[in-house]
Amino acid sequence: MLVAKNLSFETANKRILENISVSIAPGEIFTILGPNGAGKSTLLKCLSGDFQHFSGKIEINQQSINQLTDEKLAELRAVMPQFIRLDFPFLVREVVQMALQPIPKAQLLPTAIKALERFEVAHLQARNYLTLSGGEQQRVQLARVFAQLEHQSSSTLSDRYLLLDECTSNLDLAHQHQVFQAARQFAKTHNVGVIAVLHDLNLAAQYSDRSLILKDGKIQALGEVKRVYQANLLSNVYGLPIKVMPHPKGWPYILPS
Repeated sequence: MLVAKNLSFETANKRILENISVSIAPGEIFTILGPNGAGKSTLLKCLSGDFQHFSGKIEINQQSINQLTDEKLAELRAVMPQFIRLDFPFLVREVVQMALQPIPKAQLLPTAIKALERFEVAHLQARNYLTLSGGEQQRVQLARVFAQLEHQSSSTLSDRYLLLDECTSNLDLAHQHQVFQAARQFAKTHNVGVIAVLHDLNLAAQYSDRSLILKDGKIQALGEVKRVYQANLLSNVYGLPIKVMPHPKGWPYILPS
């Protein structure tokens, strides 16, 4: 379990998060939603261990996240931030291979290519990463973080977590759904908790087990999608009239009205 208790975070004398308590179980898809400036990415960075100067408590598998080494954190969680900058002309396969260091050298290439196949970018494996489009780079990075958790040492039996910050922002409609279909299958197959920051409410509604809605660093709603997707609540959070309708397949459908 990944747990935050009474989490608050300040920077430059500004309170970004206030008294956040959440828990994410292995095997579930948990989405963090809210308008710009709500504190979504800051919360993800705290949960990943990237931000350590917070008040409150964050525990990953009953261990304080601030007491874990970088090596141990890499075994327990993989992170895809909103912005990733590479300044050197790595080949696409090398970007993925950097996440596969626990496996034997002879397995690096076939394992990297298999990881790239998950997001339909294996044909780019010999390309310079810097020459790819934004969407292609995003799919390569997704292959990397999925592979990091999938190919940890067999001795790593702990629950693990995948943290994604706006991981579909550069992707077309088909690839957005491909990513979350892969995430859902990955979560169930490997018992990995997936925590995703999203702006697309309909994408989150379709694939989330639970959602957290933030505004001004405070929790506005937390729970199963059908419970938190309420028209009045979403209208107040986003500052425009929103209608919530049932999708034919059962999840809520959001329509700005």
